[in-house]
Amino acid sequence: DAVPLAIGMSDNIGDADAMAFAARFYATVADGQSVEGAYKVAKVAMELSGLRDADLPILVNDPAVKPAEVMLVIPPQ
Repeated sequence: DAVPLAIGMSDNIGDADAMAFAARFYATVADGQSVEGAYKVAKVAMELSGLRDADLPILVNDPAVKPAEVMLVIPPQ
């Protein structure tokens, strides 16, 4: 209820898996992708790397917010 969108974990996640998710998520956000796009890329990267906690990251949002339209970084043209 306090924030429009958030990424969390549905259970305890291993440090290496959490770091892999965060690194890919933030790198993708920095490349100008939406929050939803970066979330999906990070999850797929975890799955392709065979990380066992790939199913734990979850994206939740207020129904009025569209994560596919939320950009945290606008790269220079």
